[in-house]
Amino acid sequence: MSNNFGLNQTLEYCEVALDSWDAGSYGGTSFGGDPGGLLKYSWPLYYFTSRQDTVAAFKIIQAEIPFVFDVINSDNNTFTFTDNGTPYTITITPGSYTGPSLASELQTQLSAVSPGFTVVFNATTIRFDFNRTGAGDWSLYFPDRKSAYSFLGFVPLVDYTNTGNSTITSATIAQVSGPYYLYINSRKIGSLINFNLADQNPQGGSGPQVCRIPINVQHGSVIFYTDPDPGKYFDFFAGQQFDSFDFYLTLGSDQHQTPIDMQGSPWSLKVALLTYRKASVDIYKKPGLNRTGVIKL
Repeated sequence: MSNNFGLNQTLEYCEVALDSWDAGSYGGTSFGGDPGGLLKYSWPLYYFTSRQDTVAAFKIIQAEIPFVFDVINSDNNTFTFTDNGTPYTITITPGSYTGPSLASELQTQLSAVSPGFTVVFNATTIRFDFNRTGAGDWSLYFPDRKSAYSFLGFVPLVDYTNTGNSTITSATIAQVSGPYYLYINSRKIGSLINFNLADQNPQGGSGPQVCRIPINVQHGSVIFYTDPDPGKYFDFFAGQQFDSFDFYLTLGSDQHQTPIDMQGSPWSLKVALLTYRKASVDIYKKPGLNRTGVIKL
């Protein structure tokens, strides 16, 4: 396919600029947080009814996303601490943390059920040391991928056990600041384009992801993204009018793929579309004038 989309008898190039604050409704309700009345600004639904276009290809070519979302939210903030055979569910307060601030939060939560417990973040090894005083066995356990395993540097479904006055150190590097990338998703568009993630389930189908965005700034800054390969497009596998569409964001890596709460902050996308030109229009034919002076095609 040549790139002369602006002068092509079959395809017409179209850009759609989207801002979350322009949304009048929301695209879904399943959520990794509690956005309340701000849901439509985290999962905006848009309409494209002023044009009767049939889409041939699609791509996200630009994005501006403020890093204001909580990397630890109500969907990934728990793990199990067992002390002398008694299990406790530890719940981390949702938010975005540094290593020392997360260590302080963990120490507060663990000390509430096991006095004398301390947690220290080692900035050199990028790991946490969980220090417990007292007799008997104790353990840390992360039951699934919806737990806080990656933030604390552990592997899910492994029982980390120790005895007496002892220390358990993170098994892997702790991803305190969260994943290194996020996904732009669309419930309506995701299954219609050839953007794919590896799936451990051989029966798995197409997911909602439509674009992968590196997180290359610190919390509180803005992620600016420009598509690195703008000459390539995804075929759009639907011969229907493109009348409405939704977008939402999820954390990348191994995090549980649930929409993140943008907390009402505006974020924007620029979408490039290739649409089929109307068969009755031939842009290579020079318009002529009839006797009344009206241009005719």
